[in-house]
Amino acid sequence: MARNEQDREDLMREATAFFPRAEMQVEHETAPVFWGQKKNGHFSFYFGGEPVYQFDQNGLLRRAFIDGHLYRTQKKTLARLTRERNSAETVLKRYDLTIKEVESLLQTMADRFQKLLSAFVKNQNVRLIQSLSDNSDSELLALIQDQIKQVLQHSGQLAPRIRGKR
Repeated sequence: MARNEQDREDLMREATAFFPRAEMQVEHETAPVFWGQKKNGHFSFYFGGEPVYQFDQNGLLRRAFIDGHLYRTQKKTLARLTRERNSAETVLKRYDLTIKEVESLLQTMADRFQKLLSAFVKNQNVRLIQSLSDNSDSELLALIQDQIKQVLQHSGQLAPRIRGKR
């Protein structure tokens, strides 16, 4: 995590690890939705500045950024990492979520992705603002829709744990 966060408003230009990538206006979202996929198949959705959800190639949640907190997979739970700053350093405080807290976070995520899928199914409710891809717009939107379905199919599961620095 960077010492100073920056707004995520120019992901199309700066998120070069994602190819393909796209920015979309979705009818029920106030801010544009950014989607990108890495070479290893991992993909992410940014709903404006937050929330942000990052998935492995199978649609299993790896990380999330919600309400100023970073969440990452930690065995069968999520670790919530909170920055505490002083003049000399930034320290990450870790809290492992309870099963009920994980279930609640995953249900909130699933609800948001179900609304997103509904917008895709209605066809006229999703508009590409810009994209970088070798695919046509319709192929790109079909890929994104397939990944939304993957997320929903695995919304109760977490990706393998992300190892922290030792």
